[in-house]
Amino acid sequence: MHRWVLVTTLALVILLGASVSAKHSEPHARRISHASPALGMYSRRALRKAAIILQLKLFELREERLERVRRVIEKRLPVDVFFCRD
Repeated sequence: MHRWVLVTTLALVILLGASVSAKHSEPHARRISHASPALGMYSRRALRKAAIILQLKLFELREERLERVRRVIEKRLPVDVFFCRD
């Protein structure tokens, strides 16, 4: 599932980047959508919102993974060892 979220996020970022660069390259030209027809039914705002939601989910997953790693490290090497004074 993590790979699916990453692929979806990357696809949305690429699509949003392409739409922004196309807009700036031809400011007075008529807007012609080069995106797939399926994505044409979503506004740029909706795509941006979906990208942000996916990015936040990725941050959550990363935080959970880091927390698991921290617990494993503490289990193998207790933190009290560093604060023990002889």
